Amino acid sequence: MQSALDQFHININRVRDLIAIHNSVRAKSTSVLDLSDMLRAALVLAVSALDYYVHQIVRLGMLEIHRGLRTEPPAFSRFQISLGTAREGLKNPPDFASYLEDEIRQRHSYKSFQQPDSIADAIRLISYKKLWLEVASIMGRKDQDIKQELKIIIDHKIRSQNYL
Repeated sequence: MQSALDQFHININRVRDLIAIHNSVRAKSTSVLDLSDMLRAALVLAVSALDYYVHQIVRLGMLEIHRGLRTEPPAFSRFQISLGTAREGLKNPPDFASYLEDEIRQRHSYKSFQQPDSIADAIRLISYKKLWLEVASIMGRKDQDIKQELKIIIDHKIRSQNYL
């Protein structure tokens, strides 16, 4: 899990660097130069970093559950795998983790973990915790407010991508 967090920090630092470049160029240029694309790109990168992080921690968490290193929440047992993966796992149990990892990647490859509900659904595969209540407790805010802010960011990112 630490590798996923480390990569998230690297990705967010890239976002911060892009914003710093924007601020530096803005300070040294006139308003004639439109720098808004840099901020839109930073927003898209930030949302992408979140999405990638959720993909990574869910994949790693599911593999930890399979290996018996993490408690199995109900959503994990409802995760569907293909008959091919099940067959390969039964034929070669020691290698099943690699088949499971491929299956998780394939099943999640088309999913976007950006909206609050989709993020919470993904986290339920690896945790009993109610994600947004936990986040709200840490941030000292209401869970609905946090989810609403994230929705606004995602909606703005979607509109911004139309400009990129």
